[in-house]
Formats: sequence, C-alpha cells, structure tokens
Amino acid sequence: MNKEILREIGKIYRGLNSFSDFLMKSINLEKGQYQFLLRVKENPGINQQDLSSILLVDKTTTAKAIKKLVAKGYVIKKNEKKDRRNLNLHLTEKGKQTCILLDQEEQYATKFSLSEMNNSEQDKILKQLNIISKNVTQLYQEFKKDNEEHFINLIKKEEI
Repeated sequence: MNKEILREIGKIYRGLNSFSDFLMKSINLEKGQYQFLLRVKENPGINQQDLSSILLVDKTTTAKAIKKLVAKGYVIKKNEKKDRRNLNLHLTEKGKQTCILLDQEEQYATKFSLSEMNNSEQDKILKQLNIISKNVTQLYQEFKKDNEEHFINLIKKEEI
C-alpha cells in the first residue's frame, strides 16, 4: 500500500486550509469556521448533528463553531416547525454576503490547484477520491461507536 497517497492528501488539505485561514482573518473568521459557514449555505435549515456528520467532526466542535458564528452575526438558529426543540441553522444577510467571498476563494483555489489537469484527469481523480472519502467516512463512523482499544488491537494485527 502506498502511504504517500494519504500524506499528499494531508499536505494538500493543510496548504489549502492555511490559505483559506489567511484570507478569513480579514473578515473576522477564525480557523476552519468558513467550512461550517459554507455547509450551512449549502444546506439551509441543517441541524448541528447533521452538520457534524457532513464535516466529520464531533458535536462539541460543531457547537463551539456555530456558537461563535451566531455571536459574530453570520448564522441564526431557528426552531423547527415540527419539533420546537430542534434548532435549524440559517445564514444571516451578513453570512450570505460573506459566502460570496468564500465561494470566490474556493473557485480561485480550485482553479489554481487543478490548473495543470484536463477535465478527464480531474474526473478520474474525483472518482478515486470519492472512494477514499467513502472509506474514511465509514472508518470515522465505526470508531465513533467503538472503544479505542478495539482499534488499537486491529491496527496491531495489520501487517506492515
């Protein structure tokens, strides 16, 4: 197995994340908050649990990020009509305006990052990354259910 694949994916993630964080400082967004904001934009009315599932982060991380985004005026929480206990997330006007810049940043980073790849190459790598993403999502869901000792034992059994 080629461990370099995940290392390269990690390097790409860190590089793009650092670039985004650098730009987000100018609009008072902290590290990684833009990811939550964009997912709320893409899924109006989403609840925090589903948002956590999409981003593969724990509920506490999501709660903290959303609390900050609400305090800064980017997001509002609305009670669900069917069940008043459920809170759904929506962008404020400030959040919608901010997402315009976030979309532009994403388009720029995408165009820059993929500039030397043709459409066929991009389609191929996307299919391969979707397979990796599906597997990682499954791993994430599994380890959230089980205890860490179970996975430590599994890892130790794997041949290197």
